[in-house]
Amino acid sequence: MKSRGLVVAIAVVLAVLAAVGVIVYTSGVRENAITEGTTAVLVSTQDIQANTPLDPLISQGVFQTIQAPNDGVVPDAVTDVSQLQGQTATAPIYQNEQIPTARISGGPSNILGIDEGNIGVGLQVDGQAAVNGYVQQGDNITIYATFPRGTLVTKQTLRVLLTPAQLSKTISQALSGTSASGAASANVFQMATDFTVALVPAVEVLSVQNPPVDTTSGRAANGSSMYVLNMVPDDAQELIFATEHATIYIGLLPPGNEAGYAEPGIVGVPLGRVIGVDK
Repeated sequence: MKSRGLVVAIAVVLAVLAAVGVIVYTSGVRENAITEGTTAVLVSTQDIQANTPLDPLISQGVFQTIQAPNDGVVPDAVTDVSQLQGQTATAPIYQNEQIPTARISGGPSNILGIDEGNIGVGLQVDGQAAVNGYVQQGDNITIYATFPRGTLVTKQTLRVLLTPAQLSKTISQALSGTSASGAASANVFQMATDFTVALVPAVEVLSVQNPPVDTTSGRAANGSSMYVLNMVPDDAQELIFATEHATIYIGLLPPGNEAGYAEPGIVGVPLGRVIGVDK
C-alpha cells in the first residue's frame, strides 16, 4: 500500500512539473511573438520644453523603454538612452511620445529658421496696429514707424558728407540742442510735424503669438501680438531704435510679396539712421 501511495505521489509531482513546463513554454512563445512584432523605443515620462538639456533628465530617470508595434515606430526614433547623452531638445518632447532624432541636437539649434547673416528680433504690437491678430507664421510684413514732431532727420547719408570726427560732433550738437555749423547743419534738422516712414519694407515672420480668438464672434480678442522677425542687422538696429522713439504699425503683405513696395518720396530719415549711418 505504501509503495502504491508513493507511486501516486510521484505521478502527481510529475504532472505538476509538466503543467508548469507547459505554462512556461507557452509564456515564452507568447513573449517571443510579441517581441518579434515590436521595436524597443525610448519615451519620456514627462513633457520636455524646447532648448532643454537632456543630460540632467537622463540622470533623473525621465526616459524609459517601451515596446512599440513595428508599423507604429516613427522614422529615426531614439532607441537607446545613449543617443540622448550630451543632447538638447530642439522642439517640445511630449510625455509617452516617441522621440525622433530630429527633435534633439548636440549643437546650436535654429528652430525658427533664421537666415544666414540675419538676426531674430522680437517685436510686440497691440490691437489694430498688429493687423488685428491676422498675421501668421511665414507671412511677410511691412513695418511702419510714426515719429513725433521735433524728430531730427538728415537729407543724405552723413558718412558721405562728414569725416568720423565731424559726424560725432554733429550728432552731439543735435542731441544737445545746440546749432551746428557749415554743411552739417544744412543736412540735419527737426521735423515740424509728425511723419511716417516704411521703416522696414518687408520682413519674414518666423514666429507669432496672437491674442486668443473670441469663440462667439470669431475675431481675435484685444491684446498684443508678439513676433519673431527674420531681420538683416541694419533693419534690426532701426527697428529697435524706433520701438523706443516712434509708434509702430504693421502692414500685412500679400502671399508671394517678399520685397514689399517701392517707398514713396520722403524728406530725410529717422535719427536712428543717422546714428547707425544710413545705407
